Amino acid sequence: MSSEADRFIREVWGLQGAAYLVVGLRYYSRISTLGWQKFAWDDALMGLATLVYTAEAVAAYFVVAYWRGLANNGMTDEQRAAVDPASEEWLLRVNGSKTHVIGLLLYTTLLWLLKGCWVVYYSRLTNGVHNMKRIIFWAAVIMPATYVACLLVAFCKCIPFQNQWQINPSPGNSCMPAISFVQTIFVMAMNTATDFYLMAIPLPMVWKSHLPWRKKATLMIMFSGGFLEMAFGILRCVSILTVGDVDPAQSGYWSVRESFVSFVLTNMPMVYPLFKGVIEKSRNLSTNNNSALSDSNGYRLGSYTGKQRPKSGSHPLSIPNGTKWGSDEHIVPGTADKSISDGEEAFVKAFDRVYRCPQSPCLRQGFNVAKVVST
Repeated sequence: MSSEADRFIREVWGLQGAAYLVVGLRYYSRISTLGWQKFAWDDALMGLATLVYTAEAVAAYFVVAYWRGLANNGMTDEQRAAVDPASEEWLLRVNGSKTHVIGLLLYTTLLWLLKGCWVVYYSRLTNGVHNMKRIIFWAAVIMPATYVACLLVAFCKCIPFQNQWQINPSPGNSCMPAISFVQTIFVMAMNTATDFYLMAIPLPMVWKSHLPWRKKATLMIMFSGGFLEMAFGILRCVSILTVGDVDPAQSGYWSVRESFVSFVLTNMPMVYPLFKGVIEKSRNLSTNNNSALSDSNGYRLGSYTGKQRPKSGSHPLSIPNGTKWGSDEHIVPGTADKSISDGEEAFVKAFDRVYRCPQSPCLRQGFNVAKVVST
């Protein structure tokens, strides 16, 4: 096994372990805050996505460790004719091509499962905003439709299907799963377009909101992760189309990397409050220790004629792992804004109310504040 292959194998399992840690933190955050009873469809989809991601990593491992990165491409006609069907090279290339087919299907399935998680999450996030229903509806239509389109390309680009592991004669580029122009470019285009659509749901609303700049910047960064995923998708496409014929394993390399980035980004809205709570607890502990140290120096005795300033309580949005009203991810009122025809205006007003209104009125209005906007 080459040193590059050995490095990639370590990378695959390292990313796999990191992905398990992230999804474990996601479920811990959900269970500790809401309990099993409040699990939603995106939690179920994420569990399925974890299984698919594991299978994709195993497929990439087999391509490199067992089939030595070989497939039915990167050969001249003379080399194809010289390969004995009973030889080890023939077996490695056939099995490598089959594993590439499986890996590409798993890669596509994983990305669209993660998109489904985003759609479900945004449907909860925008619940109660009338005009957002149409945007979410079309997201629920577009995501399955583009996934089916990608599957149709995967199965119909090479007919008969078994030509995708044919060695001699050359089956043509469309039947070479490691470097297929049609499949690589089509999946990249669909992935990029759907990522843009998903990011277009929250970003305009957050940008127009009157939230403090730090909170707004945090949300903008969190919901802009699709740009990073698109960058990895484009890098994958370029690497396959440029050096894939020389190194067929490039398809597996970049598929695993892009999948990891997408996996982590999709879990960030659920994991972020957990880290934020730990940071706030550490900060509060440090503040309390400093206050205790200051108190230990003593105070001069005497009467204080001014009005004593009451201790300010924590802002309801600053409580780690939740809010004073609950921690379900709705950030819009359940009933107050349903009559507003402008969905964006309703969403922005919801942000303002979530940030500004005190505990009791919010509770009466039916607010459930998103942990993701907690400060």
